[in-house]
Amino acid sequence: AICGVLRRRALNVAARIAKAEKIATAHNLDDEVQTVILNIMHGDPFRIARVKPVLEPATAGFVRRVKPFCEIPEREVALYAYIKGIKFQDLPCPYAETALRNEIRNMLNRLEERHPGIKYAIFRSAERMRPYLEKGLPELKMRRCVICGEPSVGEICQPCQILRELKILE
Repeated sequence: AICGVLRRRALNVAARIAKAEKIATAHNLDDEVQTVILNIMHGDPFRIARVKPVLEPATAGFVRRVKPFCEIPEREVALYAYIKGIKFQDLPCPYAETALRNEIRNMLNRLEERHPGIKYAIFRSAERMRPYLEKGLPELKMRRCVICGEPSVGEICQPCQILRELKILE
């Protein structure tokens, strides 16, 4: 999604400016399991190997990401934040209703109601598959975007491609 690509870029740039060594995101169990299913449905199971609780920087310029809540259900993270008075963004994306992720979220919630623990089971299965999937991953050759100089697998990075399509960048 456009917002995800631009958000990740903004976080990475801000972390570098702040000289941060790591970015801790609030990705939770629900997010992780939805992503596993999405990757399978998009025909890209090897991507599961790239999405993990601690992401090493792929190249200079990327800040390491950690996901301390990746095994905690979304409801528990939200409940904790509410009880502790921690502000968080809870407005749904205006495009969520039409997104495949939303359908997967609803499906997983229905399955979890009928079969408690299924989200943990999917998460654990992905964890066990990861070492085997990593062996089949093609090595990404990183370079610098010719427009902004940020790390990219292509000549032009995704954020710059998006900004060009939106006619924000020439």
